[in-house]
Amino acid sequence: MASANATDEELEKQAEEMAAKALPASLPEALRRAKIPAIKQKILERLKAQREKAANAPPPAAAAMPSGPPPPGPPPGWTPPGALIGGAVGQSPPQAAPPPPPPSEQHLEAKRVEGVELCGDEPWFADTSVRKRLRESVAEAHKEQKILVGNPADEIPRICPEDGRVLGAGAVLRLGGAHLGGYGESDVAYAYRQLSRALHPDKNPDLPRAHVAFHRLSEAAEELRQGLNEQRSALQLLVSAMGGQATAQMLERPQEALFAEACRLLSAVCGLVGEGEVPVPAQSRAVASFGSSGMYYPCQTSGLLADWFEKTHLLELYASVPVRTAYDCAPKRCRAQFLCLLNRAAIAEAKKFSDCVRGNWPVIMQTFPELGLWRDLRDAIHRRVWDTTGEPPEPEPAAAPAAAESARGSSRSRSRKRSRSRRKSRSRSGGEGRKRGRNRFQDAPDAEAEGGSKRDTWYNRDRERGGDRGGGSGRYAEQDRQRDAAWDARWSTSDDPGYDPSTVKSAGFKDKKQSGRDRKKAIETHPEQGWRACRWGRKWRGAIAAMLPSALDKAALHTDFQVRKLGAALWKDLAKWLEGTDSERVLGLFRADNQTPKTFGWDTKNGEQPPAARGLEPGTPACDWSFIPVVDLIQVIGEGVVGSTTEGMFAANPLGHKRCTLAQCYKGKDYRNKRKAEELVREVKEKESGEAKSNGRSKWDQGGGEKSGGGGAGGGGGSKWDQPPQAA
Repeated sequence: MASANATDEELEKQAEEMAAKALPASLPEALRRAKIPAIKQKILERLKAQREKAANAPPPAAAAMPSGPPPPGPPPGWTPPGALIGGAVGQSPPQAAPPPPPPSEQHLEAKRVEGVELCGDEPWFADTSVRKRLRESVAEAHKEQKILVGNPADEIPRICPEDGRVLGAGAVLRLGGAHLGGYGESDVAYAYRQLSRALHPDKNPDLPRAHVAFHRLSEAAEELRQGLNEQRSALQLLVSAMGGQATAQMLERPQEALFAEACRLLSAVCGLVGEGEVPVPAQSRAVASFGSSGMYYPCQTSGLLADWFEKTHLLELYASVPVRTAYDCAPKRCRAQFLCLLNRAAIAEAKKFSDCVRGNWPVIMQTFPELGLWRDLRDAIHRRVWDTTGEPPEPEPAAAPAAAESARGSSRSRSRKRSRSRRKSRSRSGGEGRKRGRNRFQDAPDAEAEGGSKRDTWYNRDRERGGDRGGGSGRYAEQDRQRDAAWDARWSTSDDPGYDPSTVKSAGFKDKKQSGRDRKKAIETHPEQGWRACRWGRKWRGAIAAMLPSALDKAALHTDFQVRKLGAALWKDLAKWLEGTDSERVLGLFRADNQTPKTFGWDTKNGEQPPAARGLEPGTPACDWSFIPVVDLIQVIGEGVVGSTTEGMFAANPLGHKRCTLAQCYKGKDYRNKRKAEELVREVKEKESGEAKSNGRSKWDQGGGEKSGGGGAGGGGGSKWDQPPQAA
């Protein structure tokens, strides 16, 4: 806006700067020099008109002063109503607390997975650097597409198709979409002005449909302005639901902020409710993690869940046109993540209310038809995990251990019965048995008399045991007592009186083996239906359980590099499986669109590299996938084993489970070659150490000789035992 006191030189300089900024930087220099004078002249005329309007405008009227004496003030000591609530007499009423600021967004360090733009539930909506790059990319895209108006003979059929189709308002004015991003009132006004000048009926008398296209331009501009107001209202509703307040920067071009807050709310709901198998300790940690995390506004978890599940205004918002418009303006990777979050929110609601969802979800499915494709792919993956067609019948490993254990138990009981029967028979024989024992050794000389030890006979053992009375005090009696205690401990629990944990060493070892068998069975078996997973499913379910921490300990963050690598490897395996099938078209929702400026009608400068995908760091190489749904894959394949909350992901592992890496779980060709090389190096070292030991001296060698075995033909000195005794 030109001021009333601006000179002609200042206006001319300002017009030149504005003309230089109006032209895209990708234009050749010769074309820029040719266009700048005309644009500068138009801008200068507009600035001069603004200066004259500002000079002729009347000064603002001063506030009218009331005539007469001023009204009497309040009596001294008077307190306004409500000031006594929460304060002392005479104090001013408490001021309303200011609205909480946006969440303390920080740059979240997440190591990028090769070939993927966004892997898993990376919280891009809480990353200030990503949000800033998205806003800057929108401004740059609008700057590049300035004055791109086609020939009127081509523009009129585009705006008013002859086949009866109705073009959307954003498509009419070339605003919105994944490439440009968001837009505001200034962008709408500029696009309308440029197109209306080119398509005005007075300038195109030879085109009979020019007036129809011009009228459609006016309608489209009004629709976009009204849509901006609706999008700002939806943005404020989402932010206030989580206890925040929308800023002026968020409201300028509201599409990017609206979509980010929609993803933030879905992520919060899914994380607080919990997905999969979530024990009580993990649920408690999730609530604490939500309160301490910087990704969410400082809101009350109970209030947020009540607004989501007990009311419908938030759910209705996701089925509205503003959210769909923001979805169309977002990058492809963010759109794919939004679809996965929205589907998981529906699954969490069905789980919470016994497979029942509200009536707003069918409307959401109509607003986002891509959800149906993604749900079909999830079902196909689920069927593959539990489809054992063509595989050998399931073995029965559980019956063999039970039979072996029963056999071992019966053999132990029989051996104990035989041992006790022998003791009882010897005790019943009484003196005859002892007499036979004496007569048996009466010809032998007395061992004790000759200074020897007492003979170890059945008679002596039975005497030390105390016969069948169990009152012996010898070493054999002590062994019997220890064996009986260990046997009784096998069938006792911690609730039994006289329970001694030190006597259950063997029983604990059996429980450990049994827990391992139970864990393997849980990995291979469906938790509800009892199906056995196929070989492919067992492999990946085992890897998932091995790589995730125990739910009783902690959770792996959603930005954990090893977990995201596991998801990427699993996704690539599924992509090969889907090749040539009907479900392969669903992968188009997740494939990267490697678009260049030439795709949209202009070329880059000579030698300039095509920019990275919108919102990514400059210099990021082209990727194969825009998004990989790591959390969805792990939950579908690891059903009944894994869980997910705001804290992260975990598995039903025992307490203190040590996590494995992807290289340890999924041993590929490189890993096997590395292990072979390590084994070869180890063998060479062992061989060298063996040769050095054979040529060296043992600790018994004396002097400079060889080993003690070399005292003969081997040469060298012998050991110290081979040396002659020295004279005193």
